[in-house]
Amino acid sequence: MTTQIKSGSVWESNGKKFMVIHIVELDGHTWVHYRENIMNKATSDCKEYSCYLESFISRFNKTPD
Repeated sequence: MTTQIKSGSVWESNGKKFMVIHIVELDGHTWVHYRENIMNKATSDCKEYSCYLESFISRFNKTPD
């Protein structure tokens, strides 16, 4: 499952789609940084978020490629 989490991959939660920006290892934790994946909206206007890898896996489902 974690091998599917990579930059550019799209995930879904509660009917909304999010795109992974990057994954960072910091102080023994893996952080996933992601943003709203809203069509027809400038990237700079999309909200960005981050959470631990474990939290990301529990909240999101991978969208089909």
